[in-house]
Amino acid sequence: MNRRYSPMCSKKLNIYKCIVSIALGFAGFIGIFYSTRFDFNGFSINFPWSIILPMLVSLAWGVRYGIISITLSLIVLYPFILGSYNGWASIVPSVSLCLWIIIHGIGGQKRLNTNKYYYNIYFLQFIYIVFRMLVYVIFFPVLIRFNPPFWNAAAYTHVDMEIVLLFAVKGVIVESIFIAICDTLLLLPFIRRIFRLKSSKGAVYNTRVMAALVAFGLSFMLIITTVQNFLIDKTYSLQWLIEPSEKTRITFFLTSILFFIMGGITVRFVQKMLETQEALKLSEKQTKHALEEIKLLNDELEQRVNDRTAELQSAVSELEEFSYTISHDLKSPLRAIEGYSKFLMEDYGKALSKEADKMLCSIQEICQDMIILVNKLLEYSVMSKGGLSIELVRPERIIEAVFRELEAANRHRNMELIFQSELPQIAVDKVLFKQVVANILSNSVKFSRDREQTKIIVDCHTFDNEHVFSFKDNGVGFDMKYSGKLFGIFQRLHRSQDFEGVGIGLASIKKIIQKHGGRVWIEAVPDAGTTVYFAIPINRYEK
Repeated sequence: MNRRYSPMCSKKLNIYKCIVSIALGFAGFIGIFYSTRFDFNGFSINFPWSIILPMLVSLAWGVRYGIISITLSLIVLYPFILGSYNGWASIVPSVSLCLWIIIHGIGGQKRLNTNKYYYNIYFLQFIYIVFRMLVYVIFFPVLIRFNPPFWNAAAYTHVDMEIVLLFAVKGVIVESIFIAICDTLLLLPFIRRIFRLKSSKGAVYNTRVMAALVAFGLSFMLIITTVQNFLIDKTYSLQWLIEPSEKTRITFFLTSILFFIMGGITVRFVQKMLETQEALKLSEKQTKHALEEIKLLNDELEQRVNDRTAELQSAVSELEEFSYTISHDLKSPLRAIEGYSKFLMEDYGKALSKEADKMLCSIQEICQDMIILVNKLLEYSVMSKGGLSIELVRPERIIEAVFRELEAANRHRNMELIFQSELPQIAVDKVLFKQVVANILSNSVKFSRDREQTKIIVDCHTFDNEHVFSFKDNGVGFDMKYSGKLFGIFQRLHRSQDFEGVGIGLASIKKIIQKHGGRVWIEAVPDAGTTVYFAIPINRYEK
């Protein structure tokens, strides 16, 4: 979460930053007078440790506060104090210090928003080293010619280029070590609190890990040095520790730096590991919460589905009962109308005119058609209610039996039944399957009555999980663009004057096949016949 400050809080924070920047700068300026100097083999290096303080300011708060820290505290003038013999050429290390603060101040702020490699602290240090070397090579020899300055008559008036390069390299070594130390210090929670920087939960052990590693390094070095002095140099007093030689000082110095940097690497690794563990815990918690929400939503959805299914089943059941009741109740008045029309024709037939007699015949035909329709609706309704009585059947026997019945009812017709292949044994409700076959074959016979010969071809193909049956006839067919209407109740594609029927047969076929878990479809070509397909799932009783 981004922290937002009110204008008053922001002003107080800026004042705090200014005060801390100046205070650390002054502490750094005082520390200049206590810099560490090492001499060996005629080569000396000054370590002005205190310039670490303004660098910490710059890394934490940016260029503005870094410049405030080195200028208002006068620490920018430290080269004139430690290197007074350089005279006017001391301007070069002063400018280098400003450049050092600026480059790392910019990089420190950029790293808050991006992880691009060219803002990495050590890559920026490399860029700074290049600029520093150029500044020394170009400007140091030029400025030293203006010596001696008014404050030091003994300043150098000439320096060889090798010495200039040596000065530059010494500064590079010192400042590179300081950058590594600053990078490590900013990992420590108590340092981050001073600069009002947020610390991650993974940084809680950073100070203890760092202190333990440095203490271990110094203790180890102390033991090695003690052993060396007692066993090798035969020095049995602690004089070497009270007044250490230059070699001992350098050894402890390098050991401290080495273990401090190693501590920084270890601290960073430990912090990353703890942050990863914390992130995993948080992710696990969020995942668990998300799974609980999903389970809750699934339970709620399942309950809704069950409720809606129950409502739908109840509505369908009520509709079927209503349809059954209406269909059953319609038969009585229809039979009454048909009976009364018969009585009129039998008792008063001679007295009626031809037109009246014709009207009574039409009434009887309409009543008979309506009774047939009501019977079909009753069959359709009963079919929805009953369960399935699954058994193994031989489909060709049922198909042949139905075909023989149709053949007997149409003795004047020339009809042929052809089995394209051997039909497999299937597990179905025998009664309902026979009704499917009867509806399909009766349609084939009906819509091919204008042909000299009615030809019906039956075939079956078995796939991995279903049997697909096909019944092909040579009837009148139909246009496939209207095929979507065929499986609805009362849907017809031919006029009732041309072909009798009420439009329930195919709807019954679809309901029966779907009740078995199958599917049904139809293909046709006008005046070239129709093929009805249905697929029955392979039942476990078949295996």
